[in-house]
Amino acid sequence: MAFRSVLIEKATRINLDLNHVIIACGEDTYSLFLDEISILVISDPRAYVSLRLLETLLERGITVLFTNSSHMPIGELSSMCLHSRGVKRLKQQLTWSQDSISYLWTEIVRHKIQNQRDVLDNLKKWDKLDKINQLLKTLEENDPTNHEGIVSRIYFRELFGSSFRRFQEDLPNACLNFIYQVLRSKISQVIVCQGYHPSLGIHHYNEFNNYNLADDLIEVFRPILDYYVFLLLAEEKESVSFLTPLWKEKLLDIVNRRVLYKGKEYKIHTVAEFFLQDIFRFLATGDISVLDFPKLICIL
Repeated sequence: MAFRSVLIEKATRINLDLNHVIIACGEDTYSLFLDEISILVISDPRAYVSLRLLETLLERGITVLFTNSSHMPIGELSSMCLHSRGVKRLKQQLTWSQDSISYLWTEIVRHKIQNQRDVLDNLKKWDKLDKINQLLKTLEENDPTNHEGIVSRIYFRELFGSSFRRFQEDLPNACLNFIYQVLRSKISQVIVCQGYHPSLGIHHYNEFNNYNLADDLIEVFRPILDYYVFLLLAEEKESVSFLTPLWKEKLLDIVNRRVLYKGKEYKIHTVAEFFLQDIFRFLATGDISVLDFPKLICIL
């Protein structure tokens, strides 16, 4: 199984040769075995990328992202269809049981809140844990009272400080946005590989969003990503206000950190594939026993 998350920061040309990605940078040449790559981020706007390589990356279902001048992911390669029964899967997606959808969204919210609580607990930020536990206990099916949003507001201020606001232009938000987009793209690619459409969500229904389903399924992973972003920020000794190449390397490596899934430890990007396979199996059959949710493995 592919296991590498690769950031190409500097390159003049990127080609395919004998099942290897060949990266030319000045007089230097580097080679990566294609079968080992799970996620590829290309961050040099000067690089020429061969069409044959792009075609092969799409055929292999490898997640490929491109960054803009601000070093943030701005686009991704998306396959038209990688599943032999894509039409059948799409018809199934349109007729998923509403009861199953409601149950699934409730469990996603429940496990997201549990992971948020565990993040704060591990980091010894205990002031609001009783409030979060109370909101967790009173969570209703389909979360009609938006406990998810309430807990998230409490959680982010406890995690990053009372002045923190999502979507401000600062380093913590830049880090969160970067790693969220990387995993979101990975999840979108898995959705397409399984024959489903990432725009048809179970909770998110924004008509301008092509990734509603990916945004639904990433939710339980967000606190885990937050945890590692917090640790990276806490380790930083020098004042940094933007994403440097070194920071992007560190952030991209987060998807190689391990989480607990079905009693075993796996890398985050690997669990994303297992998790989605089980989600789709549940939505197709209604069998609750196939469901499990990724859990934070605390390292402090």
